[in-house]
Amino acid sequence: MKTLVLVGRLVFGAWMLVNGANHFFISLYPEPIGHEPLAAQLMAALVHSRLFDVAMAIQLVTGVLILADVLVPIALCVVMPISVCAVYWSVILEHQLLGAVLALAAFALNGLLMLAYVDYYRGVLQRHALTLGDA
Repeated sequence: MKTLVLVGRLVFGAWMLVNGANHFFISLYPEPIGHEPLAAQLMAALVHSRLFDVAMAIQLVTGVLILADVLVPIALCVVMPISVCAVYWSVILEHQLLGAVLALAAFALNGLLMLAYVDYYRGVLQRHALTLGDA
């Protein structure tokens, strides 16, 4: 099980790092622009508002953290909203098979890794949180 989590962590971390680096430093593949009208409008708004830069910076930083095995549980939580947005954009708005498969794979890998680190989330998953002084 540990080997499977390690492989998943390395694959997902590298995926996030490469996506972020592709945006800021290198151009390995073109970034999505959207073919459907709503997808293109959303991507244009994200790019013009610079929110796409924020998302790519988050992917870059979390990719480094996940690969370095530093703060992995929080890095997985931070990048999960980006995974969800990628699924929404590619499945609901864009309707492109390859993009949808990649987004769903990233989302699934993100979720499975979060399950592997569920012990770190136990405190925030309690129904009634303890207050200061409670035992």
